[in-house]
Amino acid sequence: MTHDPHDDDRGTSTAEYAVGTLGACTVALVLHELGTDGFWLDRLEEIVRTALAWRNSLEGVPHIGLR
Repeated sequence: MTHDPHDDDRGTSTAEYAVGTLGACTVALVLHELGTDGFWLDRLEEIVRTALAWRNSLEGVPHIGLR
């Protein structure tokens, strides 16, 4: 298959970069909003505290394997 010089797609890569940049900026904005919103930070803190409390409840269980 040979390249046809009349079938040029130079603008395609520019458009793809523009769409990719816009998508990356949108994801960054959503993550920023979720990270600065008190509701989501409270939920994350609750998940971490629950996970740590569950680990602490296993302190009386004998360890199996390597320590």
